[in-house]
Amino acid sequence: MNKKLIKVAVKDLVSFSVNKGNIEKKGSFSMIDSAYEGTAIHSYFQKKMVDLHGKEKFTKEQYLAIKVENEIVSLDISGRIDGLLIDEKVTIYEVKTTLRDVDHIDPEEYVNHWGQAFCYGYIYGIQNDISELDIVLIYINRENDQEKSFQITYTIEQLKEIFDQYANNYLNWMSTQTKWLQIRNISAATMEFPFTDYRAGQRELAAKVFRAIRDEERLYVTAPTGIGKTMGTLFPAIKALGEGLVDRIFYLTAKTVTAKVAMQAYKILNKNGLNLRTLVITAKDKVCPYEVRNCDPLVCEKARGYYERMPHCRKELLKEQYFDRETINKYASIYNICPFELSLDTASYSDLIICDYNYLFDPRIKLQRFFIDVNEKYCFLVDEAHNLVDRGRSMYSAEIVKSEILMLRRKTNPTWMDVKKRLANVNKEMNTIKKDCFDMKSEDYYMENHIPAKLVTEVRRLATVMEKYFDYEMDAEYQALFLDLYFKLYYFSKVSEFYDVRYKSFYQIKGSDMSVKLMCLDPSHLLSKAMDCGICTTLFSATLEPKSYYMDILGGREFDKSISLYSPFPSENFKVIVEGRISTKYKDRDMTYTEIAQLLKEAFSRQIGNYIVYFPSYRYLNSVMEIYREMVYDVEIMVQKQGMDEIEREIFLERFDDHGEKTLVAFAVMGGIFGEGIDLEGEKLNGVVIIGTGIPMICPENEMIKDYYDRIDNKGFDYSYTYPGINRVLQAAGRVIRTENDRGFVILVDSRFAGAKYRRLFPPWWEIEYFTQSNKKIHNSLSTFYSI
Repeated sequence: MNKKLIKVAVKDLVSFSVNKGNIEKKGSFSMIDSAYEGTAIHSYFQKKMVDLHGKEKFTKEQYLAIKVENEIVSLDISGRIDGLLIDEKVTIYEVKTTLRDVDHIDPEEYVNHWGQAFCYGYIYGIQNDISELDIVLIYINRENDQEKSFQITYTIEQLKEIFDQYANNYLNWMSTQTKWLQIRNISAATMEFPFTDYRAGQRELAAKVFRAIRDEERLYVTAPTGIGKTMGTLFPAIKALGEGLVDRIFYLTAKTVTAKVAMQAYKILNKNGLNLRTLVITAKDKVCPYEVRNCDPLVCEKARGYYERMPHCRKELLKEQYFDRETINKYASIYNICPFELSLDTASYSDLIICDYNYLFDPRIKLQRFFIDVNEKYCFLVDEAHNLVDRGRSMYSAEIVKSEILMLRRKTNPTWMDVKKRLANVNKEMNTIKKDCFDMKSEDYYMENHIPAKLVTEVRRLATVMEKYFDYEMDAEYQALFLDLYFKLYYFSKVSEFYDVRYKSFYQIKGSDMSVKLMCLDPSHLLSKAMDCGICTTLFSATLEPKSYYMDILGGREFDKSISLYSPFPSENFKVIVEGRISTKYKDRDMTYTEIAQLLKEAFSRQIGNYIVYFPSYRYLNSVMEIYREMVYDVEIMVQKQGMDEIEREIFLERFDDHGEKTLVAFAVMGGIFGEGIDLEGEKLNGVVIIGTGIPMICPENEMIKDYYDRIDNKGFDYSYTYPGINRVLQAAGRVIRTENDRGFVILVDSRFAGAKYRRLFPPWWEIEYFTQSNKKIHNSLSTFYSI
């Protein structure tokens, strides 16, 4: 067997074995570019040493490398010494930068820093036949350049003992991982499709996805409900993993319900013999066991000492193959560590990661351990990709609110004068914007094409000052305000770095309050940049049409591929009616309540069953529902309420499990929680009525998007209203037919649906009956449908 060659930096080698430390309150967030500043300070220190000792004695950035191996793995260990002094003795310098007061630094806190220096000392000593040398660890404050050094003299035998411990730990671990990869790859390569046959269109989908991975392409797929998109994309991706075409698969979803479908697909494959470490990342708020989440290690025992207990937990956890919320919580509880942080650490050892879009696309949340300095081949599968349009705009936009600045200023300790001063400066800049944009004007919002540069500067300065106080003691209420505002300021500054012609600044007055938003109008280039972290991406949805729109706005390139597949289900099982005699435009709605209620009575009286009516707003929904309630009897009515929690949603959907004895009519909002991503198979849902074209509300934000795309190609209205609206319609319609045995109808109510523009947007496999004349009856058409 050929040994697996693994390259590892000295820093990473040491970090693997050094088990000490807490989870930091601010995680990896930092306004200060510590890498840049650290490099500058290192250069200053090195120049000083050269001036003091001369180039012949002091060497900076000395490269070292050594190879260690066992029967399975060969490790190439390398790194650079910050400073090497060859004088009467050899001295190794390891330089670290910090924001802490150097007089308060205890070198025993930083075992990993010493470990790096020890490794450098051993490698240099053994390669240059040196029996003893000095190790110097230096801390330099990034703000005031104060420094403090700690020195220890070691023999080469002492250093060898330390180095061997680090190297053997890593060798043993990577040997175990290498054995696992062999098991995984054989399992994936020999895996067979888990069903007796492919569904219509599913084989073509799987083949296209595999070729996209093999050829390292980006693929956009429209695949109607019923083709089996999840298995049709996941199966070929796992086959590609087994053949070594990719190293890791990310299955990215917008909602929990679609993640569950991917989890079910994995379980089917696993039951058929697949060996694949699969992780489901659950949001921190959902997985945290405490009612009030406070990640301060002084408060949270699961954050305190996390890195001491995590390696023991990891060893036991990886005896499993499937890491869902329950599994992660189980092991996190046993070892008393943070379950969310454990899930992120487990990702490094997982082959398939099922997670939210955020973990790839959102700069605040993305898995930086994977997507910074990429050295693996990743495959991205983006489910329900139509959702990525709005999510993309949201992820790359940022907002700060004036009242939150003032509240923190009022509550900040008077002795923290630098924080209070910077808060006041941010408030001052917001007041300047308010005066310039709103004085003598009646509008409550204002838009402009350039960034508020002075405000961004003050925001950055404030966040930088706030970082110094992370280790200070705060009461729980203040700490929550402090951290919440810090992260908003951090992201506002981060988004300012993306700002270009695809952004607008949006200022809004809300009563006595004011907000400033850096709004991303076109997220395509940022989404594309994120996808570039992988060698291939497949974006798929039942409603990724018109393809030109979605490829444009989701980062498509001229050479990217796309396919559109037809529905695999018999057309006679799906009846589509366009009721083109009613206008649901906003100005006409008040005149349609009774007419629509009568239409619903007519549509649902033909057969006892379960039905959903989708409306463009709660006001429209409630107005029609009250009239309909007076028209019918012996009909159960359910209504979607605003702000329903997870339990209320489950109860709502469970009501569809009962069918056959009494008609159930559910009133819901188009584009809401019940408008997509729900599976009501068989008799659970017999028909859907969709009121209106689903176009988003006319508002300043959508008008900004419209104006932006009008300037590019005069398609502003379609990009901001028509296409997002028809997607809501198609998603709602897609609830009806979920399996080859389902049978049901969709009625689209709006005169615009009968026009040529919308006819071109309907799926080509729909066979539509248009009602534009007064003598046609929906009841008669449905009677014919049910009699077939």
